[in-house]
Amino acid sequence: MKKLLAILTLLILSTPVVAQLPTAGITTCDGEYALCAASTCKPVLNKDGTAKMITGNNGVAYPEVECRCPILKGHAIADTSAGNMKGSCTATDSNHVWSLFAPKILYPQEANNFSPLPWKQKATVQKCDASLNLGAKSSNCFSWNCVRGADGIAVCSCPIGQVPPATSFLTEAGQGNPDACAQYPVSLPIKAQDKTEAKGKSK
Repeated sequence: MKKLLAILTLLILSTPVVAQLPTAGITTCDGEYALCAASTCKPVLNKDGTAKMITGNNGVAYPEVECRCPILKGHAIADTSAGNMKGSCTATDSNHVWSLFAPKILYPQEANNFSPLPWKQKATVQKCDASLNLGAKSSNCFSWNCVRGADGIAVCSCPIGQVPPATSFLTEAGQGNPDACAQYPVSLPIKAQDKTEAKGKSK
């Protein structure tokens, strides 16, 4: 998460990205990828109703969600040491693509059923505040593997629960509709609420 925040800061502050990107695993990939920045997700359950878990390169298991993300083509940013990537941009096979990040203003949005109409594709960033206690429902699809769909939409298996509930996060899901904050949106956590700060607000 900290790596992705550093990447986004670099993209905002740089003029056309000539990457001196932070950390050895960060690289740019060229080709097809899934862009999940505006997607909401659904928890995956075992037959007994318990949460199915997913484990990435860090060896820690988290509850799994499935996210539907448009497949795009071009340059995108990856961390080949994160998620479940194995050090390369190359797809694991022809049925899979990686979920990567690219700064896009217009792209198919799940909120509009992935409409091809440009006026329904505008990316809208919203902040979901720590006071909502939804941080544990934020999904992280950066550098995770996805199954390619025939309709140009990938199904990505991603973790949630990587940050505490009292964490603010940014998301493009919902095109500004605050309801998306509770719908396991793919997001970028930005701040865990301090206990002292939270106590002060409750007075």
